[in-house]
Amino acid sequence: MMRRRFTCNLALCFAALAANGALAQSRFAIRAKGIINADGEIIEDAALLVDAGKIAEVGKDLSVPSGVFVLERPGAIVGPGLVDPHVAVGAMGRTVERAESVLPEMSAAEMLNAWHPEFDRALRAGITTVVLAPSATHLVGGSTAVAKTGGDPAGRLMATGPLKISLTREAFNLSRTPTSLQGGLAELRKMIAAAKDDASDKSAFAKWARGETPALVEVDDAAGLTTLALFAQEQGVRCVALHANDAAERLDAVQMLDSPVILGTYEFSDPRRYTRAPGLLGKADVPVALTSNAPRYAPDWLRIGAAIEMRQGASRQQAMRSISKTPAEIAGVADRVGSIAEGMDADLVIYSGDPLDLRSRILEVFVNGERVFVAEEPVRAPEDEAS
Repeated sequence: MMRRRFTCNLALCFAALAANGALAQSRFAIRAKGIINADGEIIEDAALLVDAGKIAEVGKDLSVPSGVFVLERPGAIVGPGLVDPHVAVGAMGRTVERAESVLPEMSAAEMLNAWHPEFDRALRAGITTVVLAPSATHLVGGSTAVAKTGGDPAGRLMATGPLKISLTREAFNLSRTPTSLQGGLAELRKMIAAAKDDASDKSAFAKWARGETPALVEVDDAAGLTTLALFAQEQGVRCVALHANDAAERLDAVQMLDSPVILGTYEFSDPRRYTRAPGLLGKADVPVALTSNAPRYAPDWLRIGAAIEMRQGASRQQAMRSISKTPAEIAGVADRVGSIAEGMDADLVIYSGDPLDLRSRILEVFVNGERVFVAEEPVRAPEDEAS
């Protein structure tokens, strides 16, 4: 019996080595039960071709060139790598500067520990791109950083992301200025006026002040949403409301912002006044992105949040986009990640079924065409060895 089990396991090892060897090639194809397109819809019985880390072709009737290795996944669904627009992965505890509240020159890229094991945990949850953000304890926290969770740690950083601003209670205290929300808004007005007067200023804050780029602006509650909307309209700046979980109660303010919103973290115990927001915003044509806020919460909550979102009234396409395409657009990298389309980075997640069905398991994850995660499948002994 031991000999038969050893032979079986050895065969599995050789099969795995053969598959990994084939994937070491820069060109391969995946054929699956379904592939999720850029609109979040599932194309049934489709295939895609990966070439040099990019998606070369994708479609239902794709003809795979002769000699190209094909990963046959007949029962699986292939989706885009998930994108989380607000995390502290690889930098938890390093995003806070206690002495200063206004740090427009700071960059989250400088806080990143690219070798941190939290990146591997995000990969296992299907997240292939994250936006590392400064802490909410700063009125102006500086620039976010967009990073891949897999591949060579030295090459994780993709781009500089949006500016991060916080209008939450955490940003104000009596030990440093500004000490209140009104004081913070006054400081922002002064800084915006100075940036607009200096055309030579190419900083992230100046670009936001002139309306060239958006900022992620963290808010506490429904009143904060209204305050933000009025301020953005007054100053002519673009703001993506972050943690706007009360958006359903301030739909007029959200529409005034004319930008996507970031919601979450969603949990099963959250009240419906929060979880109904994505569906209502979708009906009002307001793009929604979800965040897990990892590592404060487990990265698995990103996909769970999308399933909750759909259960509470959002369309299936909107729920899928909220964890892929929309956050990629907010981060400014939608030309590379967040969708399965020709020319995009081959950041892919293979599921055992529909990604928004929480019974579906993540089987494999690819980043830039490299397979970086494979789920461990238990090896079952033959029936005659069960005893």
